[in-house]
Parts: sequence; structure tokens; C-alpha cells
Amino acid sequence: MNLKFLAFRKILFAIVFVISLGLAGYLVGNNISQKVIEKSFAKQIMSTSTVGKSSQLQTLLNEIVVEEKIPGAVMYISTPKGSWIGASGVINLSTKTRMKPTDGFSIASMSKTFMAVVVLKLVEQGKIQLDRAIATYLPRDITPHIVNSDKITVRQLLNHTSGVAEYLDTKEFIQATAKRSSSQPWTAREAIPYMYQEQPQANPGEKFIYTDCNYILLELIVENITRGTLAQAIRSQILKPLGLKHTFTELREPTIGEVATGYGDRNKDGKLDSYADVNDGNGLGDGGLVSTAEDLAKFAKALFVKKSLLSSKMMKEMLKFKDNGASYSYGLGVERFSSPLEKAIGHSGIAYGFATLLAYLPNQNTTIIVLLNNQNVDLKSVARTGLEVVENK
Repeated sequence: MNLKFLAFRKILFAIVFVISLGLAGYLVGNNISQKVIEKSFAKQIMSTSTVGKSSQLQTLLNEIVVEEKIPGAVMYISTPKGSWIGASGVINLSTKTRMKPTDGFSIASMSKTFMAVVVLKLVEQGKIQLDRAIATYLPRDITPHIVNSDKITVRQLLNHTSGVAEYLDTKEFIQATAKRSSSQPWTAREAIPYMYQEQPQANPGEKFIYTDCNYILLELIVENITRGTLAQAIRSQILKPLGLKHTFTELREPTIGEVATGYGDRNKDGKLDSYADVNDGNGLGDGGLVSTAEDLAKFAKALFVKKSLLSSKMMKEMLKFKDNGASYSYGLGVERFSSPLEKAIGHSGIAYGFATLLAYLPNQNTTIIVLLNNQNVDLKSVARTGLEVVENK
């Protein structure tokens, strides 16, 4: 286990520590109203930096970033006792620009939860049926190339039980990304052919296999039904209604605010390299969003706390989890992490030089958001780490 992976674990262990403090009454809580927090995260960080235990958390976050050589991090905690947000490090190693709580991050596969909400809203509108074959909704010229398209259902794409092949891992796609300009967006139609010659990983509904290609197919379905882009669907169905003013689809929409640069050990030499010039599917339906801690907190509150984004029927569908046999479950665009405290739900992501986590603990009404501009490990490792940390192992 490398230092950067340990650093990510330390940050998440710190989160659990803070949650316990919050439940004991040590978080900022009564000194700051939730309305003030929602109005200005920037002001919150100024006014709470020395209140209660928040200064100790900020110090801890600073130490982890420095000791483990993580470029930068933003962390947000909300419990019934109060909320805290902190930032540390820099958004770019070259410019040394200081990280702020309001800076944007590519949220990678966390974007899948947004995609799932859009699909479920189309179900609410009677435009999609979860248990109908995807051949019903895919563009006609694409359907013949997808093995089992007459058997795979929309639900199986959402919960990764379709068994479809992956596009990201093919030699041809990897070679194509090496030549792709970072300013030239991939489209779902361009990406999907890279899986045409690949054999399915399993029969439809047979087992859980986390596969990004599921969400490329969902992007094609959404765009075919709405006759617009996925970015437009996300904006009209989620971003605009919730007032998420700092969230956008990368390479599809104008950049909003300051956005961190992603880093990782690209050359396998132990050194951090920028992902700024890499375009391996940025902006696609499997992980295309850029967001901030504030916007993600609003999204989590609307979806999991107020339950105002989806009908009660669709929320029940979203939270029907499929166990993958490794103490980790997946619903419709939502992960569930086992915990001795309770079950945490949300999503993690790792791509483009970023590592992200959004988790909501229903029984404690606690939301956790961690954003790092350092790609440490693969997505499944991050998910397992989140599980272990929430269990306080």
C-alpha cells in the first residue's frame, strides 16, 4: 500500500473522527445556522476556523496534505450538530495557487449518481421503463452492435449487472487517447465502438461487474430520448432546479470558477504528473462532471435528506442494492458502504488525477465529502477504503 493511498485513508479516518466529535457536540453546530452555511461556505470557513474542534481538523488536514505529498484537498462534514468545510494545499503544483473550499474538482464516477437521477426522472415521466430491454431505447444503428441488447434492461445498466464489455481497457481506446487533444471532447458515439469487438463479461443479470460502459450506453439512451445532450439533461433536471451554479460537464460546457488540476503517478516512477493534457473520456456519461463541495452538499441534501429530487417510488428503486459478494453493494447509481455505525450511501470516484467521495449516513443524518486532486488508486479500492474507514477498522 503506497503513501498516497495511505494518505487518502488517513483523510477518511479523520472524517470518522470528526463525525464522532460532531455527535458528541464538538462540531461548530449551534454557533452557525445551516442557512448561513448554505449561503456562504467561504464565510463559514473564516468564521469557524477557531471554533470548537474545527481548528484541530484543519490542522490535521494540513498535516496530511504536507506529510503525504497530496497537492490539495477539500473536506466537508455535516452532522445534526453543525457543519464544517476546509481546504488545504494547492490546486496546481506549477502555479502554487492555494486551494479554496469553493474550488472545483472533477468528481469522476460520482457523476454516475447524477446520471441515475436523470434516468429515473425519465422513468417518472413515462419515457423509460426500468425493466425493458435497452434495444427499445438505443439508437437503431447502435443496437445491433451491442450483444444481448434485446435482453439487457435499463436497470441492469444502472446497477452494473448487464455484463457488457468495457471500452476503457481496450488497447485501441488507450492508443486513441494518447493522440486525443485535451480540448477535443469524446462523444458517446465515438467511445462505444471500442467495445463492439469485445466479448460480454457475463450474461445479463448474472452478476455485478462495475463497468463504465454501462453509463456510456445510458448516455446514448438519454440523448436519444431527449433529443439533446446529456449535459443539457443534467442541467435542466438537476443543476438548474437545485441552483448548483458551480457544477458543469467537462469539455461540454464553459468552465465555471477555479478548477483544480488532477495529478497521479502516470509514469509509475513515484512522482506526481499532471493529467491536464490527458483526455481519456473526459465529459462522458461515466464520469464527466466538475463540481464543488458546496454544490455536492446541496445535491446530497436534496437527494438523500429532503428526498425532493425523485419521487418516493423512484427513491425506492434507486436504493435497491445489488450485493457484489465483497461486503459492498450497488443500487441504481448509488454505492452502499457497510459500517458498524450504519449503512452509508453515496458514490466514490477516481479518474483524471482526482479522487472523490460523497457519503451520507442516514441514521446519523451525516454527510461526508472529500475531494482530492491526486489519483491514488482504482475506483474499487477507494470504495473498499471508504467501507473500511466507515467501519473504523
